[in-house]
Amino acid sequence: MERGLIPFRIDPDFKQLIPPLTPDEFRQLEQNLLAEGCREPLCVWNGILLDGHNRYEICTTHNIPFTVQNIQLESHDAAVAWICKNQLGRRNISEETRKYLIGKRYEAEKKATVTFPTDEEKKSEKTAGPNIWAPTKEKETFSKTAWRLGAEYHISHATVDKYRIYARAIDTLSEKGSDLVPKLLAGQVKMSHENVVELSSLPKDDVCTLSQKLSAGEDDYIHYAEARRELQDKSRAKHHHATSPIKNMPAFDPDAEVSSLTLTIPSWVSSITRTRKIADLQSASEPAKEKLRVQLRSLRQATKAMLRVLEEDKNHG
Repeated sequence: MERGLIPFRIDPDFKQLIPPLTPDEFRQLEQNLLAEGCREPLCVWNGILLDGHNRYEICTTHNIPFTVQNIQLESHDAAVAWICKNQLGRRNISEETRKYLIGKRYEAEKKATVTFPTDEEKKSEKTAGPNIWAPTKEKETFSKTAWRLGAEYHISHATVDKYRIYARAIDTLSEKGSDLVPKLLAGQVKMSHENVVELSSLPKDDVCTLSQKLSAGEDDYIHYAEARRELQDKSRAKHHHATSPIKNMPAFDPDAEVSSLTLTIPSWVSSITRTRKIADLQSASEPAKEKLRVQLRSLRQATKAMLRVLEEDKNHG
């Protein structure tokens, strides 16, 4: 552990994996750091920042000292997987960001030398954040990666691979200069998985044109289908005898988000039921049980809110 004002490199690939703060969130963090100092260490690998980008920016601007935790990883891909796992442990990420990070982690772990510590090493582990790379341990076969991540995040192995395709499409949109990516990951632009993948396959000019149409909306949530339809009409008027690549885009699916949630919930129920049946709650530590209580209460509140919205929609239908 080190302390002080130390210059670190910022890897743009790493930084893209960190969900950005809103202006209000950034200001609140800045006020907290100025008042209380930087309490949590910044995580660093080979002089490159892994976690704490916002805190690092604020601390260097205001000369606030901070501590540093050096993370031992074997490769760039292992670092990407570490960041994804760490970010997925946070509670305030959107569902779109969650899909992106799972997809990125899966692809990174397929490339990285992924190994796992023994139970004894897990108990004695002092490294900040997730540490799942231990060079002396047996390497996991790539064929099991999707199954392992699926079990960890309570989704099927096929869904893990679907998220990999989604993550690749998001990265492609970024490379083509689309300013939609932050809004997609924040959930402000509603677009189905199929439309995201199809949009990423379009020529750069078409991607940028459609991105501008969507970004010009003033609503909190903008829908892809409306902007696409307008672009189709203009394209047909301009190229009467030509086939627009956007003409073949899949139609917007209003059931996509609802269906996705419907397919995910059974895995939650299964996990809760299994834990209730086989876990020795009397032997479990009180901190562990309290964490479970907090998450179950949060799930109950979210479920009640969702049911209330569905009931209101039914009454107004």
